[in-house]
Amino acid sequence: MRFTSISTRLSLATLAIVSSMGQGFSEPLIEKALRDLESKPPISDESFDFVVMGDSRSSQPLGLPETFKTILREADSLQPRFVVDCGDLILVGAAEGIGPQWDEFEEVVAGCAAPFFPVAGNHDISDSATERIWLERMGPTQYSFRVGNSLFIALNTEEVNALDRISEDQVLWLKGLLEATDAKHIFCFMHKPYFAQDWKENWSNVAEALRGHPVRIVFGSDIHLYRACGVREGVHYVITGGGGAPIHTPEEEGGFHHYLLVQVRGEEVSWSVIRPGSILPSDVVTADRVNELRAIRKQWVGTEPVEVPHGEGLDRAVKVRIRNPYDTSFSSNLEWEVPDGWSVEPRETVYTTQPNATTELEFRVKAAGPASVLFPAPMLHTVFEKTRYGGPVRVDRELDLIPTTVAKRAPAALAIDGDLKDWSGANPVPVSYPHGFDPNDKTDLESRVRFQWHPDCFYLAVETWDDEFHQPYAGDIVWLADNVELFLDAWSWGLSLTQAGPEAFLYWGVNRSRETVNTEVQLAVKRDGRLTVYEAGFPKDVVLPMRLEPNASCRFSMIMNDLDGSVPDRPRHWLELTPGAGSGSGEFPRMKVILGE
Repeated sequence: MRFTSISTRLSLATLAIVSSMGQGFSEPLIEKALRDLESKPPISDESFDFVVMGDSRSSQPLGLPETFKTILREADSLQPRFVVDCGDLILVGAAEGIGPQWDEFEEVVAGCAAPFFPVAGNHDISDSATERIWLERMGPTQYSFRVGNSLFIALNTEEVNALDRISEDQVLWLKGLLEATDAKHIFCFMHKPYFAQDWKENWSNVAEALRGHPVRIVFGSDIHLYRACGVREGVHYVITGGGGAPIHTPEEEGGFHHYLLVQVRGEEVSWSVIRPGSILPSDVVTADRVNELRAIRKQWVGTEPVEVPHGEGLDRAVKVRIRNPYDTSFSSNLEWEVPDGWSVEPRETVYTTQPNATTELEFRVKAAGPASVLFPAPMLHTVFEKTRYGGPVRVDRELDLIPTTVAKRAPAALAIDGDLKDWSGANPVPVSYPHGFDPNDKTDLESRVRFQWHPDCFYLAVETWDDEFHQPYAGDIVWLADNVELFLDAWSWGLSLTQAGPEAFLYWGVNRSRETVNTEVQLAVKRDGRLTVYEAGFPKDVVLPMRLEPNASCRFSMIMNDLDGSVPDRPRHWLELTPGAGSGSGEFPRMKVILGE
């Protein structure tokens, strides 16, 4: 990639613009923010505040969240020097349809009294076409500016075709900025918090560039929460993704809407977390506490996996394991919440865990019959009394129920044409957990999925009966209308019949650029009256780490989305293969698909 650098010298700020600028908009938002900085000089170059937020987008193409608008109003009352939004400003979609989204965004932020600096997020740039629109309307995808004694750097995590890492070209640009500055403080802003992923794989090249320079804080967003991720080599790392987008994380793990007020006072830098209407300390949610909470709730307390073939019953002894990694023992009570159709014996027990040991408790778990082996499953409740970073932790953990099914081995490679004549013997699994509609209304929505495999390809077929087919979208927002969303191990896909034809959209996967239209997957969509058939073939490279061989398996779930376009006031509704798949949280049970002999 070739970079063009345009520097504009101003008395109070410097903007280094990287990338070529588009045409059609006389003043991109970043240029306007720079002009506003110059026109409103601070009282002191070494004493000022600024606001940081991230993920202020809506979950619909139009209608920015009221929370975002409230944050902007509150920011005005705080009179910061400027505001930075760390990305995901709009919902996006195919480039030709996103103009109204940017129009609304610019209209809303025009009311912000402070200069407003946007950072590109994955919902803002998904391909070369949406990148060009960003360049025209927002400005550069990576840039820097100077205010007083501080340098501010916006990094671009949305480089087209990059793989979850800041490119070496961008790192070279960053090194040049750092080596040339005499700033006392340096702040970096980015969307995807690569520092919170695999440090060596996703962040080490940037960390090396930052080393030895007065970098105080690196801000990221993308995850809809607040978290102080700790200090490494003198740099604070912070996730701030609560600017208005939907929240899917528990509040005590940082799942609440918020923004940050950062204060520069000479040599000192500090920040506060502000929930609309209240101010919280910067350590209100720390990575140490969240990691402990998640370890307790997801790893140290829970049942053994309980696999049940689809259509079979359950009556077996199930072990609950409680691990105590600390150096003192504790005692607590465990009780079960048991839904209709299930039984657990005993329903309640008292236990003691020894230091650095695991306690095993055994219970008899039974379903009244195959029809009762459903979610919600029995849920255990206990209090983990011993912690290091806070008070006792309440644990509510559902039985680790894993429905299983077998993918038939295809005698030969299948022809992907939407005609399921070669799917005999592949048993269908109903997609039966409803959200937002009456499940008894089979005329509205009904769906089922089948699986086959071949050494070179994993196949699935989704049959959906619907009273109205409606899919006006393309790209990463196809889930807003009739669409199949798939979760296959580390991969997430959207299968759609768009106005341009069948489209396989990759949200994330292994060694692939995220949020792109994918051409490796074979997809046919065939409609016949109320029936729509989605038939797809996934080459072996796009199901890794699953191996396409007998007895290998993957964890799978799906959503069948439905939008009835002729009923304007009726919201999208859907069916889930396993409950919670449509929650947006990423944490939900999944079926186990086993490759048959």
